This record gives sequence, structure tokens and C-alpha cells, in this order.
Amino acid sequence: MSDDPRLRRGFELRVRLARVVVAVERVWPAIWPAVGLAGLFLALSLLDLWHRLPPVLHVAGLVAFAVGFALALWRARGALAGIDAEAALARLERDSAIPHRALRALDDRLPEEVADPVTRALWEAHRARLARLVGRLRVTPPRSALPARDPWAVRAALLLLLVVALVDARGEYGARLLAAFVPAAAEKPQPPAVSVALWVTPPAYTRKAPIGADQARTTDRLVVPAGSEALGQIHHLPPGVDPTTARLQVPGAEPQPFAALGPGSGEAKATLAQSGRLAILGPDGAELAGWTLEVVPDLAPTVAFVDEPKVTHRGVLRIAFEAADDYGVSEIALEIATTTRPDETERLPLAKTQPKPGKFASAAYSDLLAHPFAGLPVKMRLEAVDSIGQSGFSGALEVTLPERQFRNPLARAVIEQRKALVATPEQQPQIAGRLAALAETQAAVAIGATVPLSLRIAALRTRDAETREQRRAVVDLLWEIALYIEDGALSTAERELRALQERLERALAEQASDAELEQLMAELQEALDRFLEELARQALAEQQDPTAGEQQPMQPVDPSQLVDRQDLQRMLDRARELMRSGQRDAARQLLSQLREMLENLQVARGQQRQSPEQKALSDLQKMIELQRNLLDRSHRMQQGALGDQQRQQEGMQGRQGQQEGRQGQRGRQPGQQQGQRGQRQRGQQGQGQMGEGQPMEGGEAENALPDSPGRAAAEQEGLRRALGELMRRMGEQGMPIPRELGQAELSMRSARDALGEGDPGRATQPQAQALDLLQQGGQAMLEQMQQQMGQDQGPGPGREPLAQGRRSRDPLGRSQFNDGGWDPRGELVPEEADLGRARDVLEELYRRSGERNRPPLELDYYKRLLDRF
Repeated sequence: MSDDPRLRRGFELRVRLARVVVAVERVWPAIWPAVGLAGLFLALSLLDLWHRLPPVLHVAGLVAFAVGFALALWRARGALAGIDAEAALARLERDSAIPHRALRALDDRLPEEVADPVTRALWEAHRARLARLVGRLRVTPPRSALPARDPWAVRAALLLLLVVALVDARGEYGARLLAAFVPAAAEKPQPPAVSVALWVTPPAYTRKAPIGADQARTTDRLVVPAGSEALGQIHHLPPGVDPTTARLQVPGAEPQPFAALGPGSGEAKATLAQSGRLAILGPDGAELAGWTLEVVPDLAPTVAFVDEPKVTHRGVLRIAFEAADDYGVSEIALEIATTTRPDETERLPLAKTQPKPGKFASAAYSDLLAHPFAGLPVKMRLEAVDSIGQSGFSGALEVTLPERQFRNPLARAVIEQRKALVATPEQQPQIAGRLAALAETQAAVAIGATVPLSLRIAALRTRDAETREQRRAVVDLLWEIALYIEDGALSTAERELRALQERLERALAEQASDAELEQLMAELQEALDRFLEELARQALAEQQDPTAGEQQPMQPVDPSQLVDRQDLQRMLDRARELMRSGQRDAARQLLSQLREMLENLQVARGQQRQSPEQKALSDLQKMIELQRNLLDRSHRMQQGALGDQQRQQEGMQGRQGQQEGRQGQRGRQPGQQQGQRGQRQRGQQGQGQMGEGQPMEGGEAENALPDSPGRAAAEQEGLRRALGELMRRMGEQGMPIPRELGQAELSMRSARDALGEGDPGRATQPQAQALDLLQQGGQAMLEQMQQQMGQDQGPGPGREPLAQGRRSRDPLGRSQFNDGGWDPRGELVPEEADLGRARDVLEELYRRSGERNRPPLELDYYKRLLDRF
């Protein structure tokens, strides 16, 4: 390679780059006037300002722009000439800070005839210095002289004007640019083209989004629900053309004429019921726009029984169902008819639901105890109704309706006559006579004047009844008389409670106002209080009745299935908070749980006879308490023994200190007194520790006897024998014996041996093991009892599981886990923290909606949010 520095790598590239930079710095200021004129013409054209000028001024403007643009280019012709290498080298020398025009020396040559060694050495040093200079060549970015020529920054204003023009002309760039070169006088006025638009609005109950004009304009196929409304409009008809001659063609119906909206405009509406061709026809009958229409029919809802209806503990029929509809079911009803008279069908509403598309499963409660068909075999089927009144039915199910079992003989007699009136209405005279005879009985007179008078009235109405409605009124009256004889005011309170629950659930489903919901919640609270008070009064009366237990023996009660008034009140308060925070679905779910608990509620009577399982569990709980006391006493005896050893060691140290004190002169008496005080204090502490270890019988310290390992051993042996007796009794009664109880008996035996040898410290470990094994055995017994009670009270013919309100408890009575009752952790019910956050959001919405200085659009958004609350 030649040693010429110009051939070094990158030198030619730097020279070409320098020439480009110099060209930009010369050309840009020169052509700026021409570029500015072109930009101004482009902005005026995109803003479509030429059409606002008269044709003469339009032409003059075009000529002025053309002349100005040509003059600007003519003046810039000198700057458009090429840039020679000399200017590029000068720019490189200036940017690289190379003095004395050193790059020009790259073309210098040493004559061949120079042979002096010194001269040639100097020449080579010169060439090496030039090579180093070429290695640090650099080119700075172009520096325009335009700011000096445009001190007012007109170029920035022109750029902003171009951006505005581009935004204004979006979609019409080519048309506006072409129009700029055509004067207005040369244009031929074109009338506006006829335009059509179509909107399709589905029925409100479908919750489907409407189809707007823009969406309809971009498609040729429309899929809409049946019953949708089509609105077609036509505009820009030629002058003199009547818009009422246009038609909206709808499948399956006559074309609808347009109604005039104004000159050249009209609209027509039609309901879409069939699939086919939907088109807008012009005044001449030609199709201006058309679509292939597919109408989706609204299918009838479906409903089915999930399983056989069950009867709750209060005799209410629980009906689990599953329903589905393409746009949602609005109502569930029950149709029943006796097997002997299938034509006499009655329809009973079950539930009002908030329509939601798809399938859903739920359960409804129906109190049919007062129904005339109670106790009779009937055929029933479910009916589902959608938002437009279409009905769907389930398959028929033959069941025997539940009936209330009355304990009072007079009430039973009244119910028998009521059933006879329903089954054999042709025997009305005989039934009326028997009712009049019941009014004269001593049992009726003993209750009060209300019952005899009511029975006489019922007898007269039975005798005079001629129609089915009149007989139904007598049947209802006889039911009210029987309830009053049996329960007194409890039946009234129960009916009021059920009625308010139904009203509240219906109000939630119908999106009632907050004030109405608050009123219903207050009434429900009062009805619940009255019902619970009457229920407690009835339970007290049954406890005081010695024959109540014989007439209706009680089943064993699982402690985990108990529910008290506080549990019900907490659920009611939580439902109220959910409604106030706007979470109505969660409130409706919680109220449904409350209703299920109330329907399955039974009163726990105090004078119950314990079952063998409960008796065994109760005895085991007492043994657990006794074993814990023995373990505590062993710990205290062990600490007392350690205290005795410590006192002996300290006593020996005190005597040694006294001997050393006698040898001293001044410190003898103080040391002796200190040793005696130490002995007295430690002796008192040891007595106190022994006193703590003594068993406290009867709760009084003065009757306490001194504790000892021998006495504890005897008690441990007695407890072991009691456990053995418990296991023997369980085996004789056929109850399974948990393995932990046998292991606990072995641990008690080891603890007894250690205490018998006078070593309470060694007895603590087997006693702790025995205590733990007893607790495990008690838990196993409790779970077994719960399983047995679940089988006895679980789903079956005419039974429904008991709703549980508390969590299960271990043998010590401590809450452990939930067994199927009300437990917010298992449901999508917000916690207190969630309610607090929801309340904060609601308060913030109210605060912002009250700030009138906010934009109207924002205030309208807040108003729409608060309309729901």
C-alpha cells in the first residue's frame, strides 16, 4: 500500500462528508424562500381557502405563487453549484483545529533529484506528522445561517400552520390539492348525493347493544333479536321529490312509507320479526341500500326440578330448580293439582328473579301447610316465565304435600273437618253440624269466647257456601282457627315474618329505592323480634308441661348446629350494611341464607334427655378437666420439691456464714442477722410454694388439705378406672371406641406409677400425653356424632338438613370449623373492610358530585353512577 496519507482509511469518506455539510449550509438558506412559499401554498390548499376567493383573485393568487417560487429558485441558483475539494478541506481543518492549512500540503511532492539524506529525513518527518493529523480529522454537524435571516421564527409558524391544515383535511388531501389549481368559476355545481342511514335497536330486555348507522354502513348482514326496531332515514332528495314516496322494506310485512322530516328528508320505523331482505327503497322503487337480515327468535324458557322437594323442620316445602333462557327468566311459579281432580289447577308464584341470560340454579320456599291440598297427593310442575311472557314448564312430579301435625285434640278435629270439606264438598251440611258441635265442647269454651264464636261462624258459612270461592274462604277460616288453638300468637308472627321476607326479596329483585328497602328492613327486624319472642314463649311453656316430652320426644342436638339470637341479628345487620353500600346481590344472597336458617329453625328445649352419645361425650369432657387439674398439680409438686432442695442448700450456706461471722469482730452480728433474715424469707417462700400445690376443694382455702404424690396417685387411678368404665359402657351400647381412649388409659397408668413412687416430675409427661389423647378421642366422638345426626336429619323423604349457625366445637367447647351453617368465608359476601372501602367510594362520589365547578360531562357521569344508589 502506498504511504500517501490521503489514502489512509476513512480520509476520502471524511472529505465527502465535509462537502455534504458545506453544501447543506449553503443551499438551505438559499432555497428557504422557495420552500416557505411552497409550504404556505400547501397550507392554504389543505385548508380549502381558495374556494372562498373570487375566481379572479384565485387565478391571481396562483400566478403570484408561481412567479414568487420561480424568482426564489433563480436567486438560489448560485448556491446549487457544486462544492469543490478546497472548501471541504478548509471545513475539515476548521472543525479539527488544524492550523496553517496543513491538509493542503498533502499534494506536495519532493523532487526526485533531491538526494540529501538530511532533507529526505525532514521530508519523511513532515509526512508522518501529516498522517497523524489525518487520523484525528472530524466533521461537525451543519450550522445553518437561517436563524440570522429569520429572526422572527416565521418558519415555526409555517410548520404549525401545516400541522393544522393536515388535521383539518384528513381524508381529503388529494381532492383539496387538486381543487387549489381549479378556479371556482370553472367548477360545475354538483347536487349532493342521496344518503340513507339505518339504526336497529334491540328490545330493552335483551340487553343487546344497538346497531348504529356507521356500523350498518360497513356491513351487508345484520343479526338482531326478534322484536328489534329498525329506523331508516333518507336525506338529500332532489328538490320537488316527495320523501313520503320512499319505502322501508321489511321481511314478512308490507313496505313502510317514510314520514317527512323536512325538505328532501324522511324516516320510517318497523319491527323486525322475520329473517330476509331489509332494504331502503327510493322514490322510484330502486334499492338505495340493503342488508341480509337474520332475526334470532326469543326461545321459551326451560325449567326443571333439581331433585325431589324437601320439607324443612318447620314444614315449609323447599323446591330446588334449574332454569335457563336466552335473555333471562323473570318469574318462577308452581302449578299443583290433586290426583283426583287434575282439572282444578292452582298457580303459586315462587320467586321473582332478576333476568340474566343463561342457566341458573336456585331454591324457593313455599309454605303449603295452609293450602287446601295439604296432606293430599298432588301433581306439581314448575313454570318459568321470561320478560315477554313466554312460559316453559317442567315435567310433572307426583308428591304428597306436607301437612302440619297438630298436638291439640280440638285443633286436630278442626283440621279433619277442613280436609273433609276439601275432599267431599257435597257433605257440607254434615260438616257444618260437626263444626257447630265442636263449638259447644268444653275444650273450645276453655280457650275463650273467640274459638266457639269462630267455629259457629265457620259452621254457618259451610252450610250456606255455594261456590268454590265461598268454600275456599271457609277452608282458610278453619285453618286460622286451628292455628290459634294450637299456637296462639306464634303462627301470626311466623306468617308476618315470611310475608316480609318475600316482600324484601321482591323489592331487591325489582331494584326498589333505598328508602323503601330501609323501611322493609325495619319491619323485618320487628317481625323477627316478635317471632323469636313467641318461639321462646312456646318453648318455655313446653318445658313447664310434663307431658310435652312424652308426646314429642326430642332428638339429640349437635352443639355445632345451635344458633342463637345474636347470630341471626349479625346476619340481619350485615345484610343492611350491604344494601346501604349498593351491593344488593350480596344482600339478597345473605337474606336467602337467613331465610333458610329460619325455615329450618327448631327450639332447643332445656329439659332434653341426653342420648348415650351425648352422655359419653359429657363424661369425657369432665375427665379431660380432671386430667388437666392433675397435670397442673404435678407441675406444682415438682416445683415444690425443687424449692425444698434449694432451701436446704441455702440453709447450709447460712450456717457456714454464721461460723465465719463469729471469727470477725465487727461483722459478726450483722452477718448473723442477715443469715437469719434470709432463712425466714426463704422459708416463707417455700411455704407459699407448697400452699400453691395443695388441691383446693370446694373453692375455699381453709378447707384445703395438703397435697402429696400419694394422694395424686390415688386420684389418677380413680380417673383411669372411670375411663375404663366409660369405654365398657360405650362398648355395651354399640358405640365405636376411639383408639385414643385406650392409649390414654395406658398413659394414666404410667402417671399413676410415677406418682406412687413419689416422683411427680416423671409423671408430667404421661399425664400430658393422656390429656392430648383424651382431647383427640373427644374430637373423634364429636365428629362421629355429627355424622350420625347428619344421617338422621339429612336429606331424605320429607326431611331437610338443619341449618347451622355456629362453627363446630372441640371437647373444650372452643370453635374449630364450620359444618355447613352460615359462614361468610364460604360465600361471596364482602367483609367489614370491603364495606368500609365501598362506603368511602360512595362518599367520594357524593362529594365530587356536589362540586359545581367541575365540567358538566364529569358531573353527569357522577350522577349516573349515583342513580343506582
